[in-house]
Amino acid sequence: MNNVHNIASHDPLRGLRVAITGGTSGLGLALVREMARRGAHVAFVARNRERIANVALEHPATHGIAGDVARKEEIHPIAMQILGRLGGLDVLVNSASSLGPTPLALLGDTECEDFEQALATNVLGPFRLTKALLGALTASARKGRAAVVLNVSSDAAINAYPGWGAYGASKAALHHMSRIWHEELVSEGVRFLSADPGDMDTPLHALAVPDADPTTLKRPAVAAAELADLINAAIAQRTSADAPSAHATLARNVEAGIT
Repeated sequence: MNNVHNIASHDPLRGLRVAITGGTSGLGLALVREMARRGAHVAFVARNRERIANVALEHPATHGIAGDVARKEEIHPIAMQILGRLGGLDVLVNSASSLGPTPLALLGDTECEDFEQALATNVLGPFRLTKALLGALTASARKGRAAVVLNVSSDAAINAYPGWGAYGASKAALHHMSRIWHEELVSEGVRFLSADPGDMDTPLHALAVPDADPTTLKRPAVAAAELADLINAAIAQRTSADAPSAHATLARNVEAGIT
């Protein structure tokens, strides 16, 4: 127990202000738990108020915010509540995801509304929320604090899988958008990461592949720890005198989607 405490007390995430979307299920919930364990101040966003209350009860120091990132009109209230609860922002994790049609469908059989839902949740939501919080992130960077945005991507963003069209296309857009954000804002001290956490034993994966063997899938807690370490690596690179080699390494990691 003392070793766990010592690790958390020296973790770069300790004391940072972290916002996580999709925070009551699957990877998002695992990230809330991992960030709280590491001593971060956490605000999480989700749609279901009952689930929000349950997670907040489990982790009293966290702040639950009800909202749907896929709905344009809810972005500004979500952003204002994040900043109000945390008093600023150092790390944003866009984890909320939509498969599009379920059961999964070939692109030719995908309804336009299902495709739009995937884009709204996986691309437009992260874009709008990041844009709304960009002032707070750049303010943190100017103060010498961490300023990191992690967008949760997928290998479906790189590889073409039949039936995963809406999800894959939207995640591909998210991945490339992350690379563009990074190139535009790394000089301002804001770093963008796009990471594929791998196939996980989550409700989203069960919905997509109901006959998958859960024992063959990564545990969300493992993926959350890996993503937290990735954020820590970005923080460490920022504190290493912003060396050009650090910039290049991080840029390669973002492009490759390394977890």
